[in-house]
Amino acid sequence: MGIRTDLASELYEGYMKKYAVSHKGEPDGVKMTEKRKNGVSVTDITVENDNGAEAIGRPKGRYVTVDVGRIWQANAEKFKHSADIIAETILSMSPKKASTLVVGLGNRSVTADAVGPSAAAHVIATRHIKEKEKTVYDSAGFGDVAVITPGVLAETGYEAAEQIKAAVRALAPERIIIIDALAARKLSTLESTVQITDTGICPGSGVGNDRGELSKKVLGVEVISIGVPTIVDTATLILDMFGENGDDNVKAALMKAEGCYVCPKDTDKAVEELSRLIGYAVNKACHRFISYEEMAFF
Repeated sequence: MGIRTDLASELYEGYMKKYAVSHKGEPDGVKMTEKRKNGVSVTDITVENDNGAEAIGRPKGRYVTVDVGRIWQANAEKFKHSADIIAETILSMSPKKASTLVVGLGNRSVTADAVGPSAAAHVIATRHIKEKEKTVYDSAGFGDVAVITPGVLAETGYEAAEQIKAAVRALAPERIIIIDALAARKLSTLESTVQITDTGICPGSGVGNDRGELSKKVLGVEVISIGVPTIVDTATLILDMFGENGDDNVKAALMKAEGCYVCPKDTDKAVEELSRLIGYAVNKACHRFISYEEMAFF
């Protein structure tokens, strides 16, 4: 059993601890910068080549982690600053005004997996307005956005990836934004970070249920994925706390923990607010002239 996480920042941290034992500086192919903006920490990691991809186990591309903290307990200003940073990151990865398909992945009946569909519910869909009420669309300053929530295979009998491919064929979007729940390595990052990447996503990989890659290579369209870690694999948590060379009690605990996942007790409130945060940030990136206050009325 190895360490399981979907966060590039955690993978980078773990790799650097081993790398620093016998090296200095950054490894070839991976660049990392950290900054704070309006009290919010942002970690920006770029995997530049195959060597970097092998080093941290992630495809070439950009991975931005925004530390939003316990956003469900924050004031309105912290919420707006966090949403602004997420929106700015989306635009830095895809600056053009593009027709967008927003996909909310996950099972809305399972709280820890409901980030995708819950966030999608806050995104303002406008494609129908553009087609039917062009004057209203132009005067309101909307972007061209369609939204789908494919559900999960056990509910629909229809793979989410196939639904997304069908939507791409029907709508021909210029950009796809996929929102999903992730798995973390540490309790400290659970429900307190948002990861934005331009490499796409492999739904279910964090819980050992890989549903296939959703990326530009597969879909033929620019893909940005946004994720929030809502669970931690119990075995990963044990390894992180006690190390990989623990005693027999640790090894026994690892065997018993296989297939178990942990989420905090206030996950319902955290997912509710994190979903609203991401939905509003996507709106800000796509509908640039709509305020957060106006978003609350849709």
